[in-house]
Amino acid sequence: MMNLKPELAIIKKEILEHKGGLFYAPAILSILFFVLVSLAGLLEPSSTDPDDSHKLFIFAFGAGAVFYIMYTVITLFFYYADAFCSDRKNNGLLFWKSLPISDLKILSLKFFTGTFIFPIIMLGWIIVGAILAYFVGLINFVHFESILMPWTAIATLLNLSVHFIVIFIVGSLWYAPFYAWVALLSVFFKKWSIALAFVIPVVLIIIEQIFNFDGFESSMLADFLGNRLTEMFVEHGAHENVKNYDFDFDKDGFDKYTEFSKTLTAKTFEMLMNVRWTSLVGGLVVSGVFIYVSAEYRKRFIEG
Repeated sequence: MMNLKPELAIIKKEILEHKGGLFYAPAILSILFFVLVSLAGLLEPSSTDPDDSHKLFIFAFGAGAVFYIMYTVITLFFYYADAFCSDRKNNGLLFWKSLPISDLKILSLKFFTGTFIFPIIMLGWIIVGAILAYFVGLINFVHFESILMPWTAIATLLNLSVHFIVIFIVGSLWYAPFYAWVALLSVFFKKWSIALAFVIPVVLIIIEQIFNFDGFESSMLADFLGNRLTEMFVEHGAHENVKNYDFDFDKDGFDKYTEFSKTLTAKTFEMLMNVRWTSLVGGLVVSGVFIYVSAEYRKRFIEG
């Protein structure tokens, strides 16, 4: 049987070393959200219709998702600027080199942790935010004509969680080359990788425009990077339509919830069908090349 202890140790180490950004900061932000929204609801009650408790719940999940996606993007950028070179400190590299595991596998596991494990942890905080929003609804239930039943809330939460797991996975895979680029630079330049991740493309774009002799009006590299950042879907409306749910719920919520669930499933499938899969796979190949180069440089030129 394969011994996975070294691999699990690397993943656990990465999580523990970044527990501040993964657990402490989100916990503080979630508590602040709960306190502030609860106080706002108690001090400034507003009239609502029977459907608003469910709308509030879904809105809280969506707002939390947007916030934590932005938080994750920023956190991962700084994580990759440090992850591939941080173990040079305090003879940490000597410890990893003593394990029966290659540099390529170590860096691949670090990249896997940042690309998949960290976003899943953030999804957990999105769910926590939605649960807190539900309790906010309970605290302010006197302002609603009807309260969202727990079973409807749980079913909605499960459906939304599955949907956003798909979004997180696809998004992580799509933007993997950018993070791998930062990680590659960190092997060579350590903390300077943060600045160089932007400076190098900008310099290359300027050089390209100089030799184009068109008055700095066009750049294939700039167009490519811009499209790579924004053109994840074949149709721009594919991801916009995901927001168009039917929020009209009866008091029991069951029949309309079934319609909501079917709509969400259809929108998730539509989103997947419109992903630029060829570009995504190409980006993963580029990410693999960056990680391989990082591992080879680390193995040949960095002794700890």
